[in-house]
Amino acid sequence: MPRMTMSAGPHIARAILCASLLIGCVSSPPVRYHTLTTPGAADVAGDDSASPQVLVQILPVAVPEGVARDGIVLKDPGGQVTVLQTDRWLAPVADDLKQVVADGLWQSVRATDTYDAPVPGGATALPRYRLSLRVERFDAIPGQAAAVAGAWTLRSLSDDSAHVCRWAGSQPLEGADGAAAAAALGRASHRLAARIGESLRRAVSGAADVCGPVSPASAPIEGSAR
Repeated sequence: MPRMTMSAGPHIARAILCASLLIGCVSSPPVRYHTLTTPGAADVAGDDSASPQVLVQILPVAVPEGVARDGIVLKDPGGQVTVLQTDRWLAPVADDLKQVVADGLWQSVRATDTYDAPVPGGATALPRYRLSLRVERFDAIPGQAAAVAGAWTLRSLSDDSAHVCRWAGSQPLEGADGAAAAAALGRASHRLAARIGESLRRAVSGAADVCGPVSPASAPIEGSAR
């Protein structure tokens, strides 16, 4: 009867370990990627080749440290955080939000982002602004809502006048999965972008109340953690 040599044991053990790892990889759930942006959002309001009417330097968006990660973050009503491993953002949340805002400004007032290519004041007669946005809340609470809040400063580069505005709102979130959370956060983010666009439209038109009235419906939901 053949005997197993001492040197064969480690080889067999390594083979079993490799096979186990391969089986684990095959059985791992697939990773799903999500985005806040809507395909074609920039040209919903008309021809994408239309000339800009306003120039805006959209500075990098500041987001809470807790959501600046790949995995979608869920919170329970008590503030307990769960980071999903198989539902991830396609791009960093800050970059995605900046694109949502840029698309919204194009739709509302034909404003184009000049952050990567600033235009000198003497080179154009178009109104020029600088926008800085700080997102204060970006919470997905299954069974309750997705809550988004942000404060922004809109500064005219022509006369250095500045307006500081804030908006907070929520979207129903009944599902407990990453897709539902991403969709609700996306809808709330687009509402924030629309409010920013409205403030820019008011500023360009010379309105006295640039930020506009705060609607009771835009108040953040109660009992959710920051």
